[in-house]
Amino acid sequence: MSAPTSAFLLEPSTWTPPPEATSPTRRRRASERLKIWDLPGTCHCVTIGTCLTLGDLRRTAVRLGLFQGVERMTDYELHGAYVHAMDGRNRASSAVQKLLEGKHAGMIRRAARCEDDAALEQLWDDAVGEGQIPGAFWALLTHPQLGPVLEKRIFGEVHMMSHLCGASHRGDARVITAVERQRAALRARLVAAEASQRATLGARDAEIVRLKRLVVALEPHLHAAAELREQVAALSGGAAVAAAEAARGEAERRAEAERARAADLEARLLAAEERTAEAERRADALAERLLEQTPTPVPVAACGAARCPLDLAGRRIAYIGGRPHTVARIRAFVERCNGCLLAHDGGVEQSPHLLDGILAQADVVFVPIDRVSHGAMERAKAECARRRALFAPLATCSLSSFAERLAGLPLQGGETDPAEA
Repeated sequence: MSAPTSAFLLEPSTWTPPPEATSPTRRRRASERLKIWDLPGTCHCVTIGTCLTLGDLRRTAVRLGLFQGVERMTDYELHGAYVHAMDGRNRASSAVQKLLEGKHAGMIRRAARCEDDAALEQLWDDAVGEGQIPGAFWALLTHPQLGPVLEKRIFGEVHMMSHLCGASHRGDARVITAVERQRAALRARLVAAEASQRATLGARDAEIVRLKRLVVALEPHLHAAAELREQVAALSGGAAVAAAEAARGEAERRAEAERARAADLEARLLAAEERTAEAERRADALAERLLEQTPTPVPVAACGAARCPLDLAGRRIAYIGGRPHTVARIRAFVERCNGCLLAHDGGVEQSPHLLDGILAQADVVFVPIDRVSHGAMERAKAECARRRALFAPLATCSLSSFAERLAGLPLQGGETDPAEA
């Protein structure tokens, strides 16, 4: 809405919007609230744009068949069609009236307890502080006791808020572009880290196999040393004792050398496991940063908080096996995505009987094959096949592997189909 041409010749403080631009002129009895079609045409645009979302309007128009070709209308065309239809009582204006009354019923009840402009003005100030401007605007604009001074104030404040929101949206678009670039860079780093981790895990597995073979090779030498000690104890005097002592000394030296070698092999095995754990932690950290950097822009007309990038809609996710510290991070991630994690260590410390109860509740079952017993994995797989639940094996027990597999499953909205996993 713009001021008359002649108004631009006045000082800003002296210009007053024309009465038809700010004040509904068709007010009825003091005890009856106004309907949308009772408001002057100049109020329809700001009322619909402020108090209802485009999603509300489009769903209602499609459901009731209010406008011809509504599926092809742009948001601007749909808004204009609604505004044009509010001049009188008809199917479109009645639908909008019902939608407004239902959507803002709570604020309407609060406004009904106000008996004068002072109470209405306090309600408006409280609603602005609470971020409930759409409901308060509709409740006050249609209130039978709303005076012209307060009406002019709230109409003007909402009008200016639309300009501020437009300017803020342009700034948000620039921020989103920058975040998208950062997100792409983080994803590239994550892919590189995962490739490096796979190479590290392959080398670790080969080293573990080699070390285990060496440990097995030590067993005969340890048994031989024990037998020599027994022979020395049975021998008595002379050359036999000397020979036995010499043999014992040689055997002990060899055993000591083998123990030192075994200790070295064990240290190398621990170092390999630490390198693997560090690689997994780096990959998990990159995955968490990627998830935190994912932009979730909110339309200007929306009144709710930003959503999580992945909405599990309360689904129960079972995770069998893994490391305790990784399970804790996966639990936090699932809860942030509006899900519930049911974890079991695969029978390391927890009872196998608990596993059956968890599998019976789960919508989808994740099993990291590098950190779970064969028996637990087979039990989970069989239970999922019986219940037609999703079974999702993971190459590793890292958060990044879990998050990537979860994002690829058909879990957002509707029923899940095990055949799609």
